[in-house]
Amino acid sequence: MTLSDKAFEVLDTLDRQPICNQRQLARHAGISLGQVNYILKSLLEKGFVKIGNFRKSPNKSGYMYLLTPKGIHAKSRLAARFVTSKLIEYESLRGRLADKLQALEHKGHRMVAFVGPQVVKDFAEALIRERGLNLSLANRCKTWKDLKTVDAGFFDIVLLFDGSTETTAKISDATGIPRDKIVLLW
Repeated sequence: MTLSDKAFEVLDTLDRQPICNQRQLARHAGISLGQVNYILKSLLEKGFVKIGNFRKSPNKSGYMYLLTPKGIHAKSRLAARFVTSKLIEYESLRGRLADKLQALEHKGHRMVAFVGPQVVKDFAEALIRERGLNLSLANRCKTWKDLKTVDAGFFDIVLLFDGSTETTAKISDATGIPRDKIVLLW
């Protein structure tokens, strides 16, 4: 078994807190009990995890899963790989978002009503500033239904974080905003 993101979650959980059974490990790692069982067997075979016996101590449960020095090293390698892959993914998404924003500007749009999470709006605004785009995210709505409360004179395009062409048709019908004024972010 090559070490996966789920193996990283198991190693990380064992490193962060004392775990005395697989059910507890599954809950804290956020993966199924069956997956924990499979991953843990492999980690035990590789010598990354050991089972400590604490029956003689009255203050602790009978057994505890512990990371070995080899397991700590494996977790570090996995963490570095995980962070690198997330940074690559981040740069890709950042480029796609910047391209979308630049395309809106090139089509002559200036005032954008954004529908989606605040963190994405903040990210888009940072890219707008960084790239010197002549765009303004005039409004932010959590859901498209919030568009009903926004004066259409305050924006010339709606940018949807999540949706489909069916969603844009539904929004247009419900709000009166023309379909060509509703675009998908992705």
